[in-house]
Amino acid sequence: MLLAGLSVAESLALARSQISSSRLRLTTKFLLKDIESGSSLSSGMKKHSDVFPDMAINLMVAGENTGDLDSIMERLAIHLEKKAALRSQMINAMIYPTFVVIAAIGVAVFMVVKIIPKFAEFLLGQGKVLPPSTQALIDISQYVRTNGLVIIASAIIFIVLVLIFYQTKRGRLIIDYLSLRIPVIGPMLTTGSMGQTTWALSTLLSSGVTVYQSLKVTGELLANRVFSDKMHHAAEKVLVGKDMSSSLEHPRIPILVTQMIAVGERTGSLDQILQEMGSYYEQLLDTAIKRLTAMIEPAMILVIGTMVGFVYYAFFQALFSLVG
Repeated sequence: MLLAGLSVAESLALARSQISSSRLRLTTKFLLKDIESGSSLSSGMKKHSDVFPDMAINLMVAGENTGDLDSIMERLAIHLEKKAALRSQMINAMIYPTFVVIAAIGVAVFMVVKIIPKFAEFLLGQGKVLPPSTQALIDISQYVRTNGLVIIASAIIFIVLVLIFYQTKRGRLIIDYLSLRIPVIGPMLTTGSMGQTTWALSTLLSSGVTVYQSLKVTGELLANRVFSDKMHHAAEKVLVGKDMSSSLEHPRIPILVTQMIAVGERTGSLDQILQEMGSYYEQLLDTAIKRLTAMIEPAMILVIGTMVGFVYYAFFQALFSLVG
């Protein structure tokens, strides 16, 4: 609408009529009142920091200072779309494994509660010594059924304690760091974070935001505390005169990122290189998700098959023992 020549107030009024979210529609109404009373768009957005992220507010400030608000809004829209796509990819990657794990747990519980007790009742009624595998299966089933509530309560308490620990600054840092060291999952989380980082920095720098402020804003955007803290520390180093590439050096940040940033700083094309890096990591994340999905399916089939296979093995061993 700005590109078409409408004013900010007219654009907001027209956008408000198309917004379905009641909360955002109300926020837009307040923004219109602020603008009509003489305030700038960025100052109005600052009053609603729970709705508008720091990145959007900083970009609006840059756009108002340079008079390039329409193109900066377009960059922001592209960035938000990329961020939503990366987030959606990460969530979709975890949905399938989660359902498979739940199914595996459901199969195990059903076998322990329904199948194995009947199996045990039949075998014990024969009055013969059972093979070790069969006896182990019956003992496991008996233990789970006897201590089921204790096991469930312990699991819930453990999860609650982990969540409480995660709410603390140090706890979140430790858990986020450990998550990056999980095989397969860790590299995928790193790839997603690097994609968000490079896209955000590219959008901010190309819009005229300073390197220091770009790093600070990007740090607020990242969910993983390891990378988020590193962005804030790098911003402080840049403030005292260090270059961005050396400021971002970290064991968890791929060396490719710092090397390409160093090239961008030397050639003066940092925003363009960061944009290309964002596209690269976006494709890399897509490949990693497909690979993870391909690996999880046979792995979970193997786990479930092993559980069922052990029950069959124990059953037939007991059957042959009774016949023999």
